[in-house]
Amino acid sequence: MRAFLFLFLLVSNAHSQILITEIHPTPAGGEPEWVECVNISTRSTHIDGWRICDSRSCAETPDVTVAAGGFVVFTRDASALREARWIPSTTIVVETLLPSLNNSTDRVEVRDADSAIIDSMSYDMRRYLRGRSVERAGQEHRNAIEYGSGWTACQSRDSASCGRLNTVVVRERDLRCASVSARDDLIAVEVVNQGRVRIDGTAIIAVVGDERIQALTLGLDPGMAWTWYVPLHSIRLHGQLRSKSVRAFLDIRDDRVENDTVDLEMIFPPSRGTITINEVLADPLPGACEYVEVWNGTNDTLDLEGWIVEDESHVQCIGIGQTRVPPLGYGVVAGDTSIRNRVNTDLWSATKPRLQINSTTDLIVLRTPSGFSVDSMRYTVKDHHDLLPATKGIALEKRSPLVRSLDPSAWTSSGDLSGGTPGRRNSVSVEPDTHGSLHATPSPFSSDPSRRASSSVITWKQPFEQAIARVSIYRPDGILVADLLNSVFISREGGVAWNGTDLRSQRVAPGPYVVLLECVDASSTAVYRDRCLIVVGE
Repeated sequence: MRAFLFLFLLVSNAHSQILITEIHPTPAGGEPEWVECVNISTRSTHIDGWRICDSRSCAETPDVTVAAGGFVVFTRDASALREARWIPSTTIVVETLLPSLNNSTDRVEVRDADSAIIDSMSYDMRRYLRGRSVERAGQEHRNAIEYGSGWTACQSRDSASCGRLNTVVVRERDLRCASVSARDDLIAVEVVNQGRVRIDGTAIIAVVGDERIQALTLGLDPGMAWTWYVPLHSIRLHGQLRSKSVRAFLDIRDDRVENDTVDLEMIFPPSRGTITINEVLADPLPGACEYVEVWNGTNDTLDLEGWIVEDESHVQCIGIGQTRVPPLGYGVVAGDTSIRNRVNTDLWSATKPRLQINSTTDLIVLRTPSGFSVDSMRYTVKDHHDLLPATKGIALEKRSPLVRSLDPSAWTSSGDLSGGTPGRRNSVSVEPDTHGSLHATPSPFSSDPSRRASSSVITWKQPFEQAIARVSIYRPDGILVADLLNSVFISREGGVAWNGTDLRSQRVAPGPYVVLLECVDASSTAVYRDRCLIVVGE
């Protein structure tokens, strides 16, 4: 067929025999840059002392003869190019000191021995896709190719069609399996008619692991697309988080068989409710960042690298760096590295781009690296507790990881004094202790700041999910010495330190003191009080 190539193109030299058909200025690592040309005449063309030029310099080519309709590729390293991609044996690969093609904009020329321009093209990579070659468009008519003046990004799955007919050349019958992607709880397979004639309904087959599913496309006119949606519930996934091979292919004999199949690996979600969003901070304090905590309810260790957090405007933030979350453990996807001050090193992952949650209302969707939806929650500032005077720096926590995340009643404000519990059990999920407890450790302790143990930590357990609390220090005769907390929003468990000073920041006299905890249930008028002894030594 290539022996019958013709050119219907207005160029500076209408009788030129060598035409630039593809260039690759931004190849992947290890692959050299290259320029592909084709002999559009009906007889062999001898290239003797020709040059390949960019906008700054030229490189002379070795003597080579290109058969009628044949391809020739110019590159700095022929061996490296053949290692990087498959090139037909009929294609000539010529090694020459090819000028370095600019990664942004440049001009490529083919000149003959007299320095006359045989063909040229200019490119601006902002119009194309980095990592993909740039191809000259054309059309097939009666076994001949008519190349045009337009250029576009290559559509090949391996990013280029080096030494072969361009993927953007329109052929008579060309039905393409364009893509396979995840859509929430569906697999979407897109089919496009890239040919010049209508193609009737065609069998399309998807193989997921060892399972095979089949459907029939609609009849498609040229340029039309059709999408096949395969529900995940129609595939036996056994409710586990697993990576599976997926192949989708068209059962058709058309003019371009190489684009009839898509192969990829996809990470499928586990059963609903086994990996959930468990805590969200949307309005952090200065110097802190937004975060989303993930609970791993599976029996496997979960690596959050590559997982996606999507907001209501469909901006997708991807976790970077390995974050291994053990079974029944917690991991955090955060806006930046400031989260390291609150979470163990191996339990958090920053995102790219930076995670930014609307502090008023937003929809947060957690997705596998392939894009399947795992869990979602509707964040709204109204879900915070009514008794909170301000919500800045306070996270929303789920009452239980097993509760449905889209249920507004599943969420409430964190009662932890730091404003949240990223990477650990939520403050509101502690099982209630109807008796409560209050302890001071160490006791006795010294209030001398020069001593190693110059403060005591007062810890509590109280019976309410959330409470407004006061923690005070009294002398045995009932005189108030210090207020450690006053009208503070707390959770069932917490703690505060006392350094042995009074209301005027003066050191108190050695001796026994009473710690009084007073709690008012944030959801009712119930009151809880507890006290313990604390001793200040010398």
